[in-house]
Parts: sequence; C-alpha cells; structure tokens
Amino acid sequence: MKNRSKLFATSLIIFLSIGIFSVAGVLQAAEADHACQAMVEGAKQMMDGNQKVMEIMAKKGMKDQELMSAEMMMKQGYDTMLQGQQTMATNNAEGTAMVQRGGKMMLDAQKTTYSVVEKKGMVTECSIGLDSCTYGEKKIKEGALEWFFGSV
Repeated sequence: MKNRSKLFATSLIIFLSIGIFSVAGVLQAAEADHACQAMVEGAKQMMDGNQKVMEIMAKKGMKDQELMSAEMMMKQGYDTMLQGQQTMATNNAEGTAMVQRGGKMMLDAQKTTYSVVEKKGMVTECSIGLDSCTYGEKKIKEGALEWFFGSV
C-alpha cells in the first residue's frame, strides 16, 4: 500500500510540474508574440509618418540623397521585421533576431530622416509626419522592452 501511495504522489508531482512548465512556456510565447506585434504596429506607424514627411518634402521640391537612403533603409527594416515575424513560427531565435535587426534599422533611418528635416528647416511643416514617427518609435521601443523584460 505504501508503494502505491508513494508512486501516486510522485506521479502527481511530476504531472503537475509538467503542467506548470507547459503553461509557463505558453504564456512566455504569447508574451513574445504580443511584443513582436507591438513592434510591427510601431513600425507600420513609423512607415506612415515617414511617408507623410517624404510627401511634404517632395511638394516643397526638396530632394536629398540622405533622405532617399533613409527611406530605403526604413523600407528594408520594415520588410525585415515582417519576414522575422513570419519566421518566428518555424524558428523563434532567428525570427526574433530578424525583428530586432529590422527595428534597429528603422530607428537608425528615423534618426537620419529627422536630422535631414531639421537641417532643411522643415520641422514645423513636417511635424505631423514626425509625430507619427515618434509614436511608432515609442511603440517599437516598448515592444523591445516587453520582449526583453516581460510585461512592462
């Protein structure tokens, strides 16, 4: 009788431990997915804001090589983030790295865009687009923090 009780208790402990770790793993995966989604939404917001800035600058007849390269870098970063999000379904580590790399590219491109707009003296004209970019940047950074530290 003692052996059965001992076996039952051991089995119950193992079963509950597996269940707890399974739930923790699912919650962690859901949290990472939420953080990734927040980063992609922020990236989309930043792309929209950057597009507004480009349209305003084009209407004023201002074309700048730095601005064009920043736009290309931002598009590449956004595409990298989307590709990383899709890759996460099969290879989580590689997808995570791609999303983070794309986010960094977009943030660097945004810095360049802002410096060019500031250099051209178009900050007030482009304020709507720059505000949208700033909000997108904030969402990307919040998503990255949530990813790294858990729920913030």
